[in-house]
Amino acid sequence: MSALHDSLRDAPLPGEAEAAARSWPVVDAALAERTRSRPARGGARSLRRASRVALVAALAAAGLAAAALSPAGAWIGDRFAGDSDETAPAFAALPKGGSVLALSRTGAYAIDADGSTQRLGSFSDAGWSPRGRHAVGVKGRRLTAVTPVGTVKWTLARPTRLHDPAWSMGEGYAVAYLEGSSLRVVAGDGDPSSDRLLRRAAAPVRPAWHPESDRVLTYATVSGAIETVDIESAATLWRAPVSAHSLQWSRDGRRLVAVSGRRVIVLDRSGRILRTLPLSGVAREFALHPSGTHAAVVVRGRVVDVRLDAPRERQLFQGTVDGLAWSEDGRTLLMSWRDTGQWLLLGPGDRIRSMQGVSRELGARDGFPRVAGWCCGDG
Repeated sequence: MSALHDSLRDAPLPGEAEAAARSWPVVDAALAERTRSRPARGGARSLRRASRVALVAALAAAGLAAAALSPAGAWIGDRFAGDSDETAPAFAALPKGGSVLALSRTGAYAIDADGSTQRLGSFSDAGWSPRGRHAVGVKGRRLTAVTPVGTVKWTLARPTRLHDPAWSMGEGYAVAYLEGSSLRVVAGDGDPSSDRLLRRAAAPVRPAWHPESDRVLTYATVSGAIETVDIESAATLWRAPVSAHSLQWSRDGRRLVAVSGRRVIVLDRSGRILRTLPLSGVAREFALHPSGTHAAVVVRGRVVDVRLDAPRERQLFQGTVDGLAWSEDGRTLLMSWRDTGQWLLLGPGDRIRSMQGVSRELGARDGFPRVAGWCCGDG
């Protein structure tokens, strides 16, 4: 019970990082004033007392800022960022189990829960294979598969630029990718003879594999529809008149979720539209919860939780987030908060824990790393 109490006490809450960032100048000014002052002989004790009073007042102001900027009950922790243990890996706060895929200005990284990092390659986009045994990435005209330690397994070159790779989620027998507006597939072992054109006129949206099959693939068309195809026969299984800029199947394969502008559209496995849910703003990206019952969506500089069975939206976080992913067990949402150079972990009870120094950990030249995926990593 004591350990649980300590973990709850130490866990930051929603808005804490924002409040701390905004109120830190008040504290910093008080400390600076304390440093500049030189005590006159005989006046050191009174000056120390005055400094303590000033510092307490500054901390109180910080606490008031936290209360104003955060949900009820939020508080600033016992230590500010400057007091943290700088020897601890920036990513050591990740929950145990699984590996995070991060994309920076110059490449992709695999990040384990022990804080260790591994550069996978100079990819502009990447994704995990089933069970995290491999990652697939693109750079220019090349599609490359690597192991979690960066060993290249195969590379496929094409005439024009590639984007939005997606490894099938069944046994991992196939990889889909886009070459311009052409949808193509290649065998999971990279055999060049297996590479083939599947469809033309595909929209620049990452294809979504059905989780129970290496043959069933869903993609968005430039004409504003969603189509699901059998990659072996090239037959159309179903087509729905839904425009989408993001697609994802639920883990049980019963729902396909599409995001388009200010809408979330939920379809069943046969392409029938179950419901259309309005959003409070234009969606930039989303992450479907492993349960398939709700999704985290980035809208208007906020992250909101959308229930897929009702038009209900709940704010999770306010800030410019440009990458998010759920943990395998669905208990934690990982977000990359570019405004402050931090990653945030949103856990049970909407408690937020900040991960600072993520750019420094990967190397400043690579810039701020964006969360691009989170996989089981037990392969």
